[in-house]
Amino acid sequence: MSPASGVSAINPMHLLLPLALAQFINAYDTTAMNVAVSKVVLNLHTTISGVQAALTIYSLVMAACMITGSKLGDIWGRNRTFAIGVTMYGVGAVITAFAVNLGMMTFGWSLLEGLGSALMIPAIFALVGTILPPGRDRLKGYAIIGSAAAAGAAMGPLLMGFWATLGTWTWRLSFVSEAIVVLVVLSMVHRMGKAPAVENKPKLDVVGAVLSALGLALIVLGVLQASTYGWVHARIPVTIGKRVLIPAGGISPVIPFVIAGIVIIGLFLLWQRHKTRVGKEPLVELSLFKGRTVAVGMPIVLMLTFMQAGLLFVVPVFLQISLNLSPILCGICIFPLTVFLIVFSQLTGRLTKKFSPKTLIMAGMALIPLGIILIWALLSTKPSAWQVIPGGIIVGIGIGLANAPLLNAVQSTAPEKEQSEISGVNRAFSNLGGSFGTAIAGAVLISVLITTVLSMVGSNPVLQKYVTARHQQEFRLALNKDAQTISDKQAKAVFGKYATEVIKKENFSPRIADELASQMVGINHKARNKALLAALLAVGLIGILGFIMSIFLPKFPKAKEEDDDEPADKPAAQATTD
Repeated sequence: MSPASGVSAINPMHLLLPLALAQFINAYDTTAMNVAVSKVVLNLHTTISGVQAALTIYSLVMAACMITGSKLGDIWGRNRTFAIGVTMYGVGAVITAFAVNLGMMTFGWSLLEGLGSALMIPAIFALVGTILPPGRDRLKGYAIIGSAAAAGAAMGPLLMGFWATLGTWTWRLSFVSEAIVVLVVLSMVHRMGKAPAVENKPKLDVVGAVLSALGLALIVLGVLQASTYGWVHARIPVTIGKRVLIPAGGISPVIPFVIAGIVIIGLFLLWQRHKTRVGKEPLVELSLFKGRTVAVGMPIVLMLTFMQAGLLFVVPVFLQISLNLSPILCGICIFPLTVFLIVFSQLTGRLTKKFSPKTLIMAGMALIPLGIILIWALLSTKPSAWQVIPGGIIVGIGIGLANAPLLNAVQSTAPEKEQSEISGVNRAFSNLGGSFGTAIAGAVLISVLITTVLSMVGSNPVLQKYVTARHQQEFRLALNKDAQTISDKQAKAVFGKYATEVIKKENFSPRIADELASQMVGINHKARNKALLAALLAVGLIGILGFIMSIFLPKFPKAKEEDDDEPADKPAAQATTD
């Protein structure tokens, strides 16, 4: 039975429009909140660390529950699971919009929206893979969904920047707008077309669900600690309350968390093998990974989202803090990336007539790091906002070329009954890639920032003259604890206060305090820009691994020009059995 069998003919846009809108708001939400952190802190009378904890919980919930959410699509039905997920997401958005404290926001945004995403996102990809026929229609479907995801991620800082600039409380309107989009999606669900029911509906593998959720959560949680504590040695003590668990200089918590996560994922895989051997339904069929397309394609999915997340983490920070652009202007600079991504995503159907999907994937995975490195090279000279645009266009073309053929190749290797499983695993790898991208970029940024500042302070003759070794040690400890990228204006306020305190202790004149503050602002400016550029370069260089991986994909044939409905991905599925 073909993937589309048993499904009445529908207008593809009746399916793709609600799915694309749902994907858009989910991707939008993952990048938008970073812009509004300061406004949320003021409006909810909370702390930056509290809001950052909510961000972390949101990432953890999505990553931990994605595979289980995909399996529930087989148990409840993919259409119903999508509708439940969207509804839960919308309720979470409404609760967040009217939150009166951090706890209420965490419940609505981090928990309900995270769980809603874990249900609706795998269902989106499974619905495309089962309702649309193989060939150009399905490839176009993945292109539209991929474009919506990338557009949402790129538009997050722009749209939230607009809402946040209107006032202290107006960040809430972003979540109101998400709830309105959810209502629009729900109004279109009945026209989507119904995916074929899964024969012999499985029972949920509860043990497998717990192991997969716990393993993925620990890995993501560990990786997200890198920017705070470092990758190998803890820059600051790891504490619970007043109790020190790991002293400064000890092992970074990243290592035990990630190792524990990997061990639990190993136990999960052993449990899945056991379930299969005794003839019971596992959470994930491990046979999915026997084919070369999935075994190689999943890490490429991770690398693609790694580069996208790393880029969208570093560039907005550079534009807003180093170049003093508003969030809206920052979004405008990134907008050409989105435009070219969408354009080239829609061209992939035609391009597969002339080039094999593997060629398009390889080209795209080569262009993405090339574009990131071009942005780094241009910003390294005399940085200005327009210098982001040429490299951004190349990145957009690269994502547009690679994303849809890659999704189509990976998803189409799985039979109809396993579309939910492959979707869940696919999205889990995507979430891991996004977490790694943000974490590695952040860790490189903070590490280079601290190292550069300390080096420049140690070699600065003015600071050496007036700041004692004890003060330098105090500054070193403070920097390790609270290092972050700050603007020159913020630096002037922070270092001015610090210099004044030093002067009072040493009975120096205010003129010397001003000179010390001026020197520190200059050091911050140089060190911050160097750190941001180092983070961007690290993302680009690591991203080259994605291109190297794409070389090992099996060969896929070109689509036949004379038959638009030719299942071009079917031979690809056969190739994975080699």
